[in-house]
Amino acid sequence: MPETLMWERFQKGDTNAFEQIFQEHWNMLMHYACSILHDDAMAKDVLQNFFLELWEKREALPVPQEIKAFLLFLLRLRILNALRKEDIRSKHEHSFAQLLQEHTSNSTDQLYYKQMYEELMQHLNELPPRIRQVFYMSRFEYQSVAEIAAALGASEQTVRNQLNTANKRLKVMLKGSIASFLL
Repeated sequence: MPETLMWERFQKGDTNAFEQIFQEHWNMLMHYACSILHDDAMAKDVLQNFFLELWEKREALPVPQEIKAFLLFLLRLRILNALRKEDIRSKHEHSFAQLLQEHTSNSTDQLYYKQMYEELMQHLNELPPRIRQVFYMSRFEYQSVAEIAAALGASEQTVRNQLNTANKRLKVMLKGSIASFLL
């Protein structure tokens, strides 16, 4: 079955098509996740959550030219989020940045990143100024909650609340968008 047809069936909720995508790409994606995370258990958790999210957001995803490249692209985003959530970014930041640079040289990935960045920035600009500033400092400048609180003269709880508000609002704004994989 051609890839695009299988993807379209998957988007319509065909569990057999989803299982086929899962079976065909699991090993390659697991190897990729392990090569970045250097932790098999974490890689497996990230990948399981990745496929769950893929199923949940299937209708909003575009039909990719090449499924393998598209899945790798989305998995990179999911791994970045996992690293950020586990607060081990500093431990892996250099290797992730290098890997990201090595694997984003093709024009399809660059186009996806550009579209997602533009869409995220558009919606980010719709947030109130302080919430936007806190989100930007956290996600683009990689500052910790403590660093943001100190820089802005706010409590850490206020910063956490503002980040939570930003995430909730952006998730609503980006619902049905590929950019939602960034949150």
